[in-house]
Amino acid sequence: MKKGRELPEMEEYIARYGYIAIVIGTFLEGETTVLLGGIFSKLQYMELDHVMAWAFLGTLAGDCTFFFLGKAFGRNIIDRYEFLRSKIPLANGIMKRYGNFIIFLVRFFVGVRGIILLLLGCTDIRKRTFFLYSTMSAALWSIVVSSIGYLFANVVYIFVHDIRKYEKFIIPAILIVVAALILVYRHIVKEREKTYGNQ
Repeated sequence: MKKGRELPEMEEYIARYGYIAIVIGTFLEGETTVLLGGIFSKLQYMELDHVMAWAFLGTLAGDCTFFFLGKAFGRNIIDRYEFLRSKIPLANGIMKRYGNFIIFLVRFFVGVRGIILLLLGCTDIRKRTFFLYSTMSAALWSIVVSSIGYLFANVVYIFVHDIRKYEKFIIPAILIVVAALILVYRHIVKEREKTYGNQ
């Protein structure tokens, strides 16, 4: 974000609440917020290194929270809720295929990150091992996803040089395109995940 100039209303809103959204989004699952953070960094609404840092902290905090909930409460949480129990066959299939490496891959699966982390907490995986894998994965994921958003915004600049002149039209268009890409990605991943649930 450029210093020493008055922020337009949209830019001020993104600069003020964008990093909070990234932390909350990544704590839960949210690659969407990180992609948008990378895009807004290229548009100079946010700082790319800050996006990466907050995405890393949010996703690592989310991973550790779900894992240690599993350590503390075991299967009690899962057995209490039907929507969690329904994910167990899928989660078990994924864990069986990837073993401990699932700690590194878990954030790339859709809708089962939390349940897998809870189940991992119920296993005998050492806390130190989990934290090491999770830290490396969170760092790599945050850098890669935010960089993809940043590079995507570069494509926009190729076609629209004076982007601020048209930002009221371009920003909504970018949001729509990103949302569509995320939906396609999630559909592909969910179709792939069905094969694990049947194993």
